[in-house]
Amino acid sequence: MFMNDHQWLTAILCGVTGYLIGSVSFARIVYFLATRKRHIEPFSEPVPHSDETFESDLVSATLVTKKLGKRYGVITSLADMLKVAIPTLLVKLAFPEELYFLLIALFGVAGHNFPVYYRFVGGRGESSILGIILVINWFGLLVANLAATILGFIVGSVLVIRWGGYVILIFWLWYWFDDWRYALFMLLINCLFWISMRKDLSRFIELKKKGLVFSEEDVSEFILMGKSMGRALDRYSLYAIIKRFVSKSGERHRR
Repeated sequence: MFMNDHQWLTAILCGVTGYLIGSVSFARIVYFLATRKRHIEPFSEPVPHSDETFESDLVSATLVTKKLGKRYGVITSLADMLKVAIPTLLVKLAFPEELYFLLIALFGVAGHNFPVYYRFVGGRGESSILGIILVINWFGLLVANLAATILGFIVGSVLVIRWGGYVILIFWLWYWFDDWRYALFMLLINCLFWISMRKDLSRFIELKKKGLVFSEEDVSEFILMGKSMGRALDRYSLYAIIKRFVSKSGERHRR
């Protein structure tokens, strides 16, 4: 009753709690437990078919997977999901008539991406986002990922398949709940994600400007989605089919 009577205090408490819990870096914890080393070497890998390297400051399940293997990466990802999903669920159950759970979820992702305990160097929030969407609207997660996959096969991009669902969820949550606050929440989640990705995207664009060409298979393997998805896009996406058709038509015309 006290919390319901003091809404601003409750909102601030949810925001601060979500941020502090989200700032707990399970990537660092799992890495320390596995290696007894307190410092994780930065992400740095050679770029396929070039002498370039791709470096990133991310500290997340992806980095743990690269350093220690899939088993430790999965453990880290699950922990990152639960650290935000559980508080979100508890607040949702405690205040079913209010949207405080959106605040704890939003600030949980902010904490994961920009953790106060580690000089604001964190992950990109994918596992945490997955966890909170499972709590808020698990069906929407299926719909958004399906739509992103279809769109990815139309434009021939594994990155659209991987990340397009986040954008689609803005419109889906608005439609499903008929409440603009859900759309605003997902829009802010997207902002946190894309801001945290800015350096990586900038580096990717820089490599493109240097004339490097990556197949979708290369990109898919690099972002840990496996070769199969990228290979399927290179062969069967609408973009790939049209590209082959145009190329063959051009060859016949030249002959």
